[in-house]
Amino acid sequence: MVGADKNFVSFFCAANGVGKTASGAVILSHILWGQSGNEYFKNLPLFDNFKYPKRGRIVSDPTTVATVLIPELKKWFPPNRYISSKMGKNYEYMWRTDSGHSFEVMSLDQDPKEFESATLGWAWFDEPPTEAIFKATVARMRAGGIIYITATPLTGSSWLYDHIVTYKGTEGQRDFVQAEVEDNCKIHGVRGRLEHEAILKMVAEYTEDEKQARVWGKFAHLVGLVFKNFNRKIHIIRPFRITKRDFVVLEALDPHTRNPDAVMWVGIDKNQTKFVIDELYGNFITAELAARIKEKAGGLRLISRIADPAAFSEDKHLLNAQGQTLASTLSNDYGISYLPGTKNRQRADRRIKDALDYELRGEEIVLSPELYIFDTCHRTIYEFEHYQWDEWRGRIAERKSPKEKPQDKDDHQIENLGRILLQEAAFTPLPLMLQPQASSIKTAKSFDPFD
Repeated sequence: MVGADKNFVSFFCAANGVGKTASGAVILSHILWGQSGNEYFKNLPLFDNFKYPKRGRIVSDPTTVATVLIPELKKWFPPNRYISSKMGKNYEYMWRTDSGHSFEVMSLDQDPKEFESATLGWAWFDEPPTEAIFKATVARMRAGGIIYITATPLTGSSWLYDHIVTYKGTEGQRDFVQAEVEDNCKIHGVRGRLEHEAILKMVAEYTEDEKQARVWGKFAHLVGLVFKNFNRKIHIIRPFRITKRDFVVLEALDPHTRNPDAVMWVGIDKNQTKFVIDELYGNFITAELAARIKEKAGGLRLISRIADPAAFSEDKHLLNAQGQTLASTLSNDYGISYLPGTKNRQRADRRIKDALDYELRGEEIVLSPELYIFDTCHRTIYEFEHYQWDEWRGRIAERKSPKEKPQDKDDHQIENLGRILLQEAAFTPLPLMLQPQASSIKTAKSFDPFD
């Protein structure tokens, strides 16, 4: 992936024991000195002719720089072809090669401003960087370059999941590969180096939550999700036509003064199946918010509009110039009337969890979920994958039971959905006098959630 020189950012997202640092060091040795005769590095353009500035940077965790990273570099670098100096650090900080390259080894505890200097041609992160440090390094690639990351996605790396793993943008910008510990097993892996018995003993000491990152190379932030039964392959579907005859629709508003406003529309069919069909998320003045709501709701058979109780608050900071609440303004000035929704988050979250519930027997779905989400509802999907339980931090976590409340973030559309589901609204047929004549009905494609 790196040697092909097709991606600006390449991410090796791997479990413990897979060989991330070794892989990074071998890749770097080929950047610095070109082809080595290793059959796995043949015909890769980056190593045949490194066309970027010959200055780079390695970034790792401060506790592992001296004890793991530096020894790994010396293990794989050709001897007598480089010099290194500590420059006042407790490890070898500045490196120069006989091929004209130079690089520095930096730690993640340094101030992001320290990453702003120099024009670079490559950077290697051997641990998940903070977003600030990553972006500071990206800005150093102004003359062209490549970035690669070798890391186990432990707590604090959730932004990498959004930035790289779920990335759907320009091809060649970012890509990733995942590896679990069994990929380095002598029996079950590819060119593996670990004994299977040793892997089993190691894995047996991890909790189920720890296994996500340390055994399977999956992002640790996904462990703490409130809705662990949310499954992209099951719950996310392609949009289809929502007709007044076949669906009733509920709308929910979660307004804010500083955070973006969130609006959601949920359709219900004759089988009482729910579909998140549309959403609105952004910072709007009241007139624009009203206009966008009317545009999206036009043509839907709305049976209920509910809003966060904050929309009805008479707190002086939430009133408009005429002393009206947001709910009053939307009703009086724009003809959009809401009823207050619930603030019982515990009930709402449990109702969402129940609506997501499904059962698989092998690959066959024997119990379908009550709820689906159109794949165009990006913010809603994002919140399902980021809405987490609040946890104790540091040593105090060892003396406390898990908290019963989620974090108060990434939850605006989740709040809307919970309020809608707690309405327990049901589909009702369109009155006969309002139904279109048979000759004018445009038959919508029948719904298949797995189509």
